[in-house]
Amino acid sequence: MNIPEKFNFVDKFLLSTLAILLFLLAIQVLMVLFGFNKAYAQEQTNPPALKTVSFGQKQQSFSEQDKLNFIEQSRTQSFSDQDIGKATSFTRAQRLKTTSTNENALASKSATMATINSSYYSHEFTIYDAQSYLFDDFDEDGYYQTFSVVFDADVISNIANERADVYAELYLSVDGGPWTHYFSTDIFTIAGENIDDEYEVVTTLYEGYYSDNYDVLIDLYEVGYSGLVATFSSDDSDALYALPLESDEHDTYYDDHYHDDHHHHSGSAGIWGIIMMLMVLFQRKIKRSNVAISKTKQVVVKEIAI
Repeated sequence: MNIPEKFNFVDKFLLSTLAILLFLLAIQVLMVLFGFNKAYAQEQTNPPALKTVSFGQKQQSFSEQDKLNFIEQSRTQSFSDQDIGKATSFTRAQRLKTTSTNENALASKSATMATINSSYYSHEFTIYDAQSYLFDDFDEDGYYQTFSVVFDADVISNIANERADVYAELYLSVDGGPWTHYFSTDIFTIAGENIDDEYEVVTTLYEGYYSDNYDVLIDLYEVGYSGLVATFSSDDSDALYALPLESDEHDTYYDDHYHDDHHHHSGSAGIWGIIMMLMVLFQRKIKRSNVAISKTKQVVVKEIAI
């Protein structure tokens, strides 16, 4: 490509602009290659707050229509489980530590009850089984924003159908990471090994949960007594293992997803477009200059020939 010997002001402006844009593009490429993306760094240092919307009750009282109504309304709830104190987002280790601090306060009462009932009182608890169900995958990527966990807690006792008031705390773990508390049930009553007292918790992940596989853990507590009485997790059943979940902001319709991707990547695409436009204009400018120079030389040759 022949470059004209002299540049006018417009030529110099185009060259300067092109150089600046190439420099900016190079910086952007380096930021992507070496991980200096500002949004990514901010996500790592300030992870998003976890928000869930849940509802739990005995499964025999939880009709399919009630469940569908809750799932429909959960995405428009003004208050999350965290807002109303039903979820803390603490790790299980933190929750267990908090529970253990209450043991001294209840130790005297527990010892007294054990002495009074020592002649006949003896029971323990177990979670016999658990199941999980998945709902709502709007973008059809295989990850669901709503799921439910059903578990059967039993009282093992020498008293037939002994009743006990209990509550459960539920946790999620992603890729083998720490268990994070996402819901505490209300107090409910179980009787012996009766299957009719199964409890179900339906949860919509509202915010802060990336698309991944999550495990579930259930801790059971008896009202009036501190300390864990039973636990059940993905180690005990595959039904609580590797649930493909994501929160609502990641489960968007295809058109919205495409719009978001297009919007986030428009910066580099815009720079490339401007650079290509300037290069085309500059090439046309050079071509016109070369044509003008060629015509001038032809005129000079003719005049000399004359």
